[in-house]
Amino acid sequence: MKNILVYIEVEQGSPNKLSLETLSKASEIAKELSAKSVAVVIENINEDGVNKLKGAGADVIVKTNREEYSPEDFANIIAKVAAKNEIKTILIPGSLNGKDVAAYLSAKLDTVSITNVCDIKVQGDELTFISPTYGGTVLTEMKLNTDTYVATVRSGSFEKREDLNGAGEVVEEEIPKDDIKAIIKDVIKAAGADINLEDAPVIVTCGRGASTGKSFELVNKLAQVLDAPISGTRPVIDDGILPKTSQIGQSGKIVSPDLYIGCGVSGAVQHISGMKASKFIVAINKDEDAPIFEMADVGIVGDCEKILPLFIEEIEKIKSEN
Repeated sequence: MKNILVYIEVEQGSPNKLSLETLSKASEIAKELSAKSVAVVIENINEDGVNKLKGAGADVIVKTNREEYSPEDFANIIAKVAAKNEIKTILIPGSLNGKDVAAYLSAKLDTVSITNVCDIKVQGDELTFISPTYGGTVLTEMKLNTDTYVATVRSGSFEKREDLNGAGEVVEEEIPKDDIKAIIKDVIKAAGADINLEDAPVIVTCGRGASTGKSFELVNKLAQVLDAPISGTRPVIDDGILPKTSQIGQSGKIVSPDLYIGCGVSGAVQHISGMKASKFIVAINKDEDAPIFEMADVGIVGDCEKILPLFIEEIEKIKSEN
């Protein structure tokens, strides 16, 4: 069986959560197939970051050093590393940059690319990739017959492991830049672009039913008490109440917090597709027939203006006792 390669995105010297989720799954599959998981790190990574890759099961860690991001250059590097390490499967974190790199890489290798993978099954010595379609209402299974292929992994699809204890052999590679047409020198972030929903352990979400007046004030206060970011459904974003970077759903971010609290969220399928991997879901809505109650671990039928003050009071009481 050929080996599995994972491109690792680095933030402030450490691999990000989605990269570790992707590597963890790759390592589990590689072990089952008696293959190796190869982590490719293109940007500078610190020693603690390398240890995290080992914990996520990396057998080989290939390091190069690039100061500037270029999807074309990064794709060239991954292609060359793949050629040296008997790679068949290349997994890319499904972030904005990851999707760019995957597109360039697929073109470079003249191969197939699967996007938004939410599960991978091992059947014999073959892999079956599963991706949600039609707003997450249908799961599509795919098998590929090419020598090498690329897949981008959806955030929150797999568990981030720290106990896989890969061999972690570090290999330094000096890979010269090819004739690159463009280099990204700087990225200008929109207001609110620093909101990190993907890594948040707790997320408070505002739906249209809690997006105005006292309800919205209470949602904000609950988020502050929990030290959690606020996200929104598409109607809340479209109304300009929260920035686009706060949107969760099919056309927003995919999250998997330990605790998701939905305030006035009805549970449209487009939103559900972005948060259904949450480990524990609490939903508050006046409509007892709201679709979100079908998947909530705890569903509370009631007015947010009456329910949220009780939440906030109890949380503050618990925090004061600890």
